[in-house]
Amino acid sequence: MERRSKFFKKELKFNIIKVGYAFIILCALCFVSSVKAETTEEDYNKLRSIFSDARISFMTEEEKAIYTDNDLTTEEKLYKVTQTTNGTYTYEELDLSLEDDIRENAAISTYDSSYQTSYKKITFIDVDLDTYHQLTVYTQWLINPVTQSFDVTAMRIADGYVVDGTQDGTQVYKKDGSYNMVSYSPNGTNIRKADNGFGISMNLVNGGTEFETDISANVVATSEYAMAYGTYQHAVTDVSLDESQSYFISHNGFGGVLNFATGVQNKYDGMNGISISLSYS
Repeated sequence: MERRSKFFKKELKFNIIKVGYAFIILCALCFVSSVKAETTEEDYNKLRSIFSDARISFMTEEEKAIYTDNDLTTEEKLYKVTQTTNGTYTYEELDLSLEDDIRENAAISTYDSSYQTSYKKITFIDVDLDTYHQLTVYTQWLINPVTQSFDVTAMRIADGYVVDGTQDGTQVYKKDGSYNMVSYSPNGTNIRKADNGFGISMNLVNGGTEFETDISANVVATSEYAMAYGTYQHAVTDVSLDESQSYFISHNGFGGVLNFATGVQNKYDGMNGISISLSYS
């Protein structure tokens, strides 16, 4: 009788897990359907080739049109950043085809919080609008970060300039079962501007998951050698807003963009960056 009771308990637990997974899948399908219903199939597929459904759900119709009605170029990198036993970090660029496997394994794995291994996909998006470029540095976390503090996304421009007032950014995350977005303005306290680019510090929302961030700006190329460089720097320990803004935009910095002050640089993971060439006419 006792053996039979244990069997039914195991079977009940298994069925509960199956129902839970089915509910999660159903919610995800409903969310995707609602996003797709707001745009045409062709436009949705073009957007979805770059952005997540969560990010698309927060786009205005004007923002969607920028990406669907114009020519655009993208560069993508998938990075693995691992903390070593002596506190330094190693970096590895992975094949983009591994993205889905990493996400699936992250959903069922338990991570040791005594060290940090992060997987981030960073995409540089260039929308060519004839007289200027709209540039976006878009980063997606494939697993949830252990530390949630002020991360910095930034871009550096060579042989070109950022049109002041066009800089902005967003942080999208999931919490308590729903997606939310934080917006960052061109003149807010979280932005730091320079003649050759800008950066935005974003405090990852405590308790959030499925983080993704982006910064955008209009950029004018001034020569045929125009280039844009982007980076996402993750805070591996708690930092203040002031500390996160202790940097210069420089080719000598992390990712070829962010040169942090000596007392701050070890508080960031130093992940490699991404670059894209800008057409000039």
